Amino acid sequence: MSKQKNLETSHIPKINLKTIPFILLFFLRGIFEYPLPAKTVNVKKVEIKNDELKIWMIGHASTLINFFGTTILTDPVFVKGIPFPARLVEPGLTIDRLPRIDFLLVSHAHMDHFNKPSLKKLSILVDTIIIPKNCKDLLKNIIYKKIIELDWEQETEVAGVTIKAFQPIHWGDRYPWQAHLKRGYNSYILEKNGKTVFFCGDSGYGNFFKKLGFLFDIDIALMPISAYSPPVFRKVHLNPEDAVLAWRDINARYMIPIHFGNFRLSFEPLDEPARWLTNISNKAGLSSFLKILENGKSWKLET
Repeated sequence: MSKQKNLETSHIPKINLKTIPFILLFFLRGIFEYPLPAKTVNVKKVEIKNDELKIWMIGHASTLINFFGTTILTDPVFVKGIPFPARLVEPGLTIDRLPRIDFLLVSHAHMDHFNKPSLKKLSILVDTIIIPKNCKDLLKNIIYKKIIELDWEQETEVAGVTIKAFQPIHWGDRYPWQAHLKRGYNSYILEKNGKTVFFCGDSGYGNFFKKLGFLFDIDIALMPISAYSPPVFRKVHLNPEDAVLAWRDINARYMIPIHFGNFRLSFEPLDEPARWLTNISNKAGLSSFLKILENGKSWKLET
């Protein structure tokens, strides 16, 4: 395995005094914000075929990946709130409608990605969970048969899929006062049957993506596109324009956006990231390669 050295090491956004009142107002708004009228998502029974690479959008960074018969859930969040802000769009699948799952893949400990109530419910159904380093304590009283902690540039194999962890441009603290725990925060490369999927999790823009593009021939990139306002947030999150640049840097064949349209995590309008990405796609003639999925929708790689 090729080694990737000298990655950016500290990405915690610096919040100045002028920013604090706006952030407090944002979170207070989140406490009192209620879900929009539930949009019914009529998902047919999920059928898993051993000859398909197919991805279902559950919502936010939660996706279901059928990797040629190996089933993976990324950053599973099925609850109505995290605990706040409230979920504004229903998930595309519910836990009771999931197929057999081979393993869970969690990128970092932030509450919109590492949701303990969802993970507790899933522990009854799933044996294996992959998490970043120094996050195992968060699974206290949540029993999985196999918990795999991956540090940057480490890899493992589960159910025929090779999983490799890399350091994105983000940070891992679950709470601001826990910096001493040095929790990890990962992006992942998944490989099976000569195909490669990149699950970014969360990241800002930087040389990280070009390095991955040099190391791997990526077929599908799951790229976050929201939580970029106020501008200080953009240091650790991609806006749609950044996401397209990053997608081109890693030279992936297709991009599926994630991390948008479910929770109001920042100040941009909830529907802005998807609209912005659609405009970019239409103007640049990229609609065949940028696959924007609503909750409950799926897309299959033609092999």
